[in-house]
Amino acid sequence: MELSNFKEAIIFAIRKEQDAATMYETYSNVAKNLGTKRMFADLAKEELKHKKLLEGVTPEDIKDYKLTKVPNLKIAEYSVEEEFNPDMTYQDVLLLAIKKEEKSYKLYHSLIKGTAHPALQRLFQTLAAEESKHKLKLETEYDENVLKEA
Repeated sequence: MELSNFKEAIIFAIRKEQDAATMYETYSNVAKNLGTKRMFADLAKEELKHKKLLEGVTPEDIKDYKLTKVPNLKIAEYSVEEEFNPDMTYQDVLLLAIKKEEKSYKLYHSLIKGTAHPALQRLFQTLAAEESKHKLKLETEYDENVLKEA
């Protein structure tokens, strides 16, 4: 995918954040487990926060963003993405959300390579980092509350 200018890239990213928020809201509304409902509602709120931030971002804002290396627990790499269903266990829901965030990270990471424009590269690096943070949060939850119980 080739995004040729900053405004076009922002519109694309805003749409991706809204799509993710809508997906997580839908999952929250149909999930039967209260913890699962809450987790998806929280994820939807985070995606909407990102959308709001993107709505006012400029190339200068991106220049000042400090990129940090986000640890990878690699839980996503050892799991298979399944379709959502309301009866999923908390473990399965976490894995599903981890895979979704991994896909978003990979999308933004691939877009970095798809442009030679420095501001766009920085934007996609920033968005990829944010998705990595979501993934880490979910993987940490999985590690602390699923793997330790096993």
